[in-house]
Amino acid sequence: MKKNLKSKSKYELLSKKTNSKGITLIALIITIIVLLILAGVTINLTLGENGIFRTAEMAGKNYMEAQDRELAGLSDFENTINNIIGGTGSSGGTDTPSTNYETLASVAQPGDYVKYNTGISSVGENGVVTFRVLYNDDTYGLQIISDKNIEDVTLGTDGENDLVAFQTSMNDYNNAIAMLNEKAEYYAQSSSYALDGRCVGSVPTIGTDGKFNAKNTEVEGTFFIPDDYTLPSGWTSRDTGCQKWIDENYTTDQTAMQAANILTTKEVYWLASRTLSSYSPGFNFNVRYVYTSGDLYNYFLCGVESDGRTYSYSYERGFRPCISLKSDIKVVAGDGSSEETAYELGI
Repeated sequence: MKKNLKSKSKYELLSKKTNSKGITLIALIITIIVLLILAGVTINLTLGENGIFRTAEMAGKNYMEAQDRELAGLSDFENTINNIIGGTGSSGGTDTPSTNYETLASVAQPGDYVKYNTGISSVGENGVVTFRVLYNDDTYGLQIISDKNIEDVTLGTDGENDLVAFQTSMNDYNNAIAMLNEKAEYYAQSSSYALDGRCVGSVPTIGTDGKFNAKNTEVEGTFFIPDDYTLPSGWTSRDTGCQKWIDENYTTDQTAMQAANILTTKEVYWLASRTLSSYSPGFNFNVRYVYTSGDLYNYFLCGVESDGRTYSYSYERGFRPCISLKSDIKVVAGDGSSEETAYELGI
């Protein structure tokens, strides 16, 4: 009985030993297989088409492309800001657009719309006013005129048989062209685009410097009260004080504006032009103006009757300046065909 028990114990011991070795080998094989699988997965994740290295490479490439796009966007934004500042801002527009834009002189036709920056913030929309092309040729250069009245200008003083009032109105009559042209210069001197300014109706020809060197040209003369007129009370001389009278310089602008269909604005405005008119029994000193219909009329600032009576009047009417532009002004936007698509300018 003991012998059998002993043999059984030995057999069991041998079986356990054998089984122990078998389990270890299988585990080793399984471990190796798992490791090979993990290695394959790891290699694929690392070096495969969508692996870590490939993903990192693509991420780096995408980053560089995004950086290039950002820099390009910033450059475009900077150019846009420069164009805005140069075309409609208030800084004077000294920046040069990076795009090789066409010049206004190369594309503008009479009647085209232009957004003109006067440089005066109280005018228009922060200084920007709609103008129209008036001339674009060798004789008159590149000129634009305000599409509507920019402001109202008063000439003359009301009075009857009033020597002081008469003399005040006569002074405005004598200096009307120079006074109106001086007003126009105000809208040119603060702009980075302008060479000179004048009131519509004055001499439009330009010099080699692009300025209106003859804009104040007037017919010289002195007008005396006729001998058969009664000398007004208080007067010691028949000299009326009228130094300059009767000019036809306005006809050049009038013809050009009619051709471009920009003579009328549905507003009344002054012309830098004067005339003396006589009637029975007196005479008047007048400054011309354009009515809403486009017809030309005269406002008489002062006058004398044959019986010695004097009178003077005050009138407030609209004002349209003409601006001579630099020939190298660029068009940075717009096609000039309407007020909404007016040419936008840049340096």
